Amino acid sequence: MKRIKISGFAVPLFAVGTACMLVACPECCVRGAVSGLVTCASVVIPSLFPFLIVSSFVALSPSCGKAMRVFSPVMRHIFRLPACAAPAVIFGFFGGYPVGCSVAAQLYRRGSIDAEQAQRITCFCVSAGPAFVVTAVGTVMLGNVRAGVILFLSVLLSGIFLGFALGLTAPKPQKQTENEVTLLTNSQALVESVENGAATMIKICAWTVAFSCVSGMLTHWEFSPRVLTALNCVFEVTAGCSSAAENANLFTLAAALGWGGLCVGLQVLGNVKSVGARPLVFFAFRAVNAGLSAVICGVITRLFPLEVSAFSNVTAVSARQFSYSLPATAALVCLCTVFIIDLDRNRKVC
Repeated sequence: MKRIKISGFAVPLFAVGTACMLVACPECCVRGAVSGLVTCASVVIPSLFPFLIVSSFVALSPSCGKAMRVFSPVMRHIFRLPACAAPAVIFGFFGGYPVGCSVAAQLYRRGSIDAEQAQRITCFCVSAGPAFVVTAVGTVMLGNVRAGVILFLSVLLSGIFLGFALGLTAPKPQKQTENEVTLLTNSQALVESVENGAATMIKICAWTVAFSCVSGMLTHWEFSPRVLTALNCVFEVTAGCSSAAENANLFTLAAALGWGGLCVGLQVLGNVKSVGARPLVFFAFRAVNAGLSAVICGVITRLFPLEVSAFSNVTAVSARQFSYSLPATAALVCLCTVFIIDLDRNRKVC
């Protein structure tokens, strides 16, 4: 008798369940979709679209390619990547979640980096930019710029650590010469950058609106504040951070930013697959990044404590609500390192 796969029933059941929820609470879905469209028009497009164009142009332009050689020592010795991968790493850390994977996929298609290097980039260059973390989360949601800076440093250091750990067993790349990298002319690079940026923005906005509908449906059900916060953090990072700022602590925010939400993961999944990476391992690294971000946030807040009274609209964000020890922190970081190195033994990390 043939075995019936569970996945064969899971997808239809999920589709039917989603359709039932759309019928049960259409007003919530409409409000969520409208909220998603407003978010795209007022936040997502203005903040991400310029970075997508600039990062793509820097990666493809021959003039900018020569300038990227300045970062060659850092890229080769710390991340074990060629200098041409610098735009993916830099903009991945400072430009917003989808930018790093988008640039890595473009570099791979142009032949500037190989599949193994592109796969490593997709595992650690999916990070929230300072504009979102410091301004939106720190200043607006928490009412404290210092908290936003701590959160950004937590996510940034977590990504750098993962990138360093992934490169431990990778061979050090040779220094690239001008003839080794296939580049376009400056005019061609500009045209392709705008076209790629526009195509990427359509995908990002589509997923943002879809998950805004999900967030709208979640508000229809009477979940407890903690359960609703957890669900929002899992699905969509903006709604998750907004909910966590009211119902959780700073470490939950750091973990939510490190995870990025399924919405961000699905936004970059096309680029992840295009370089030969495995989605399951990609999301595993997102989970590792979330835990590591929370741990680093705990270390920073222990060194630079934040008082509860410093927050204007948050009563539960405080480092003192999370008890831990430095040995336990070091042990967790070591376990993360062992996990990453173990995944990297077969050379193909994703």
